Amino acid sequence: MELRQRPELRQKVTLSPQVYQGLSMLAMPIADLRVLVDAELLENPVLEAEEESPDDERGDAEESPSGAEEDAAWDDWLQMYEDLEASEPLVPREPDPEQVDTEQFVGGIQTFEEYLYAQIGMMDLPSGVAKAARAVVGTLDDDGFFIGDCAEIAAVAGVAPAEAEAGLAAVQQLDPPGVGARSLVEALRIQMIHLGLDEPMLVAIAERHLPEVASRRYRTIAKALGINEQEVERLAGLLRMLNPRPAGAFSPGPSPGYIVPDVTVRRVGEDWLVFSDTEVIPTLRVSPQYRSMLRSDSRVDDTTKRYLRDKVRSAQSFIRNLDRRKDTISRITSIILEVQAEFFEDGKGPLRPLRLEDVAAEVGVHLSTVSRGVSGKYMSTPYGLFELRHFFSGGYRTVTGTDVAATTVRSRLKELVASEDPGEPLSDQQIAERLSDEGVRIARRTVAKYRDELRIEPSWQRRRR
Repeated sequence: MELRQRPELRQKVTLSPQVYQGLSMLAMPIADLRVLVDAELLENPVLEAEEESPDDERGDAEESPSGAEEDAAWDDWLQMYEDLEASEPLVPREPDPEQVDTEQFVGGIQTFEEYLYAQIGMMDLPSGVAKAARAVVGTLDDDGFFIGDCAEIAAVAGVAPAEAEAGLAAVQQLDPPGVGARSLVEALRIQMIHLGLDEPMLVAIAERHLPEVASRRYRTIAKALGINEQEVERLAGLLRMLNPRPAGAFSPGPSPGYIVPDVTVRRVGEDWLVFSDTEVIPTLRVSPQYRSMLRSDSRVDDTTKRYLRDKVRSAQSFIRNLDRRKDTISRITSIILEVQAEFFEDGKGPLRPLRLEDVAAEVGVHLSTVSRGVSGKYMSTPYGLFELRHFFSGGYRTVTGTDVAATTVRSRLKELVASEDPGEPLSDQQIAERLSDEGVRIARRTVAKYRDELRIEPSWQRRRR
């Protein structure tokens, strides 16, 4: 087989770096975008953040061939840029009537040990007892049980045995109740005292009949203790309120981070106004100092001018992409306000079906652009913080011709389960029939799918519970 080269003409779609950057910026959550903006400010010397952001239009510098014509074009652009800057009052581009301090959305992680140490620090304990209590905390296992002994604590902390015992007793008074217990029964006893449960039979069940409680052999327990079966069932219900793993009641949760709204909506009279975030993402501009260095009458050498022109073009592209992102998200938000007007009346109204395809057609962009514009983006409203995706879902048409969003159907399903008779929980078919009676025709299989998404157990498990 002979290998040869031959010319071939074909069409191929490629994304320019500027377009790729714009798509990436649109998909970023606002906290990640701020990181990108900070990096760009460090990398590009001609780019700077405005302390006060006038509402100006940024001129586009077009590259002329070379020489005097190119210098004249840059002079014209620089003059237009400065004229526009001077013509506008120095006011925020989109003033936010309700300034939001984003620091209030940030938390910190506190470990279980730190949580206990903080409580010990607030107790009025002698220094030796406090030292022993901190040593006890250091010997707790993952469930919060004390796995050492007081002799070891006394040796490690350098305190008397009596102070080690007092330190353990102090830890057993901390929250969560039961922490520092040496056994499961002791943990349950501590929790009974904490809850004020004065039930001698409950203590007896905890000490001798925990396996029977787990397997619900109430008759066996009743016969052993000489009480009736109904009383055993009542006591078993109290026992199940207690936590066999004291440390399991403490959950630091996932690492907290910024949840910063990309847009804020506020009602003024009968109208809703959309404000883009102006605190986290600063307004950017080309530095006046470097603009002056590009003038034809400046003493800057040609090599430096070429470098600065490249940086100015890069800065302009970055600023345009930021503005496009802001504009796209604001337009999507405006459509959400229009379609979901009933919800925004009081924050409790039903949601109407809204698809990404519908918004893409309305905005005049590709479906993937809308998908990037709503993913990970949040809207601050008078009723709380919502992810933009919350307002998108398919839906159903009722017998009266009204459209109902799938989100509303899920909410109604949750209400039906919450109000059902615990002794006779509703099956998926019964829930489908109830919704059908309310005008929403829905299949049993769909009810089962929504129930799984809401993490609601099947009817047979709800009955047993």
